Amino acid sequence: MIDLPHDRIVRIERGTLTGRRPRCCMYNGRMVGPVYAAGHGDTVRDPLVRLVTSGGAEGLGHARLPREAAEALVGQPLDALFRLPEGCTPAGRPVDLPLWDLAARMAGLPLYRLLGARGSREVTAYDGSIYIDDVGKSAEEAVAIYREEVAVGRAYGLRHFKVKVGRGGYWMPTEEGLARDALVIHTVREAAGPDAHVLIDANMGNTVNTAIDLLRRTRADRVYWFEEPFYEDRPANERLKAFLREEGLETLVADGEFHPPDYFFDLVEEGLIDVVQHDLRAWGLTWWIGTARRIEPWGALCGPHCWGSLIERYTHAHFAASIPHYALLETSPVDMPGLIEDGWAWRDGCLVVPDTPGIGLQIADEVWQEALRAEDGYVVTT
Repeated sequence: MIDLPHDRIVRIERGTLTGRRPRCCMYNGRMVGPVYAAGHGDTVRDPLVRLVTSGGAEGLGHARLPREAAEALVGQPLDALFRLPEGCTPAGRPVDLPLWDLAARMAGLPLYRLLGARGSREVTAYDGSIYIDDVGKSAEEAVAIYREEVAVGRAYGLRHFKVKVGRGGYWMPTEEGLARDALVIHTVREAAGPDAHVLIDANMGNTVNTAIDLLRRTRADRVYWFEEPFYEDRPANERLKAFLREEGLETLVADGEFHPPDYFFDLVEEGLIDVVQHDLRAWGLTWWIGTARRIEPWGALCGPHCWGSLIERYTHAHFAASIPHYALLETSPVDMPGLIEDGWAWRDGCLVVPDTPGIGLQIADEVWQEALRAEDGYVVTT
């Protein structure tokens, strides 16, 4: 049992780092209608909070913390916000990720070791940025687009790829959309190679019928998992699982990112959902640690949603290295000036977790000072 010093939080800083993707990511199966004409874009904005204690320790992590909330937290004793081994108290939940970095640094341990180190430090990652980028394009143009997108991902060290599907829900007529979904999956499989994991994600843009149809069309492509094929529904999930068994397909069903229903974990326990995907930023690492313990006896895997943040992926990787039943780490190619990765490395499509205390990240001082001066930046002290 590790005892943390009886410090107080004496300073809270909040700033946002901005990164750029090498291309614009457009649509998914849930983003429908003219309001989404611009797609997801090419910009990543990471709101970060740095906590400083009375003993001079620091913790850094993703957090959307309004100034008013920071003013309520500053001056609080650390043990009112965070305790080991449980993690964040309800009062500390708004700064869950910075507190875990702080605790690990104070303990002199990399976060994954503080969490138990039951997994591998080489965390298999996938590129989640292959969106529906071919609206209005011919089949030949689509093939060229997705070959290039795989090449970009590989240039950033990624070897596994997730493909957005569900074009027939809005972006194309149903049959044309299914055919294009299958073509894109074939293209990504061919470009990524036979050893790559190819995942697909409908963002609930399918029915159970179109989901099964797509899996039939892409049988030879060995889809690793099907994410959010449709809204979680016991009869539909039972039918999908029955199809997979009857066809001898090893495709996993991943779900939980978007407003999971109250009965979600019943479906997990019954084996109808294989990979749990609740967003780590939204639910917190403390919640995820308890959830990992809960689902491990059921044979389910952890695969938290990690889109829209670069910084967050490093906390994910530590979590992955701490448990034996982590599936794959979601990330994407992003360049973020000012981010200092202390000991992190890519190896054969895996993000290798360092033994640096805490998460293993620093921010270049000039970049952080500029972020603090920005409109959404602030410093709150006791």
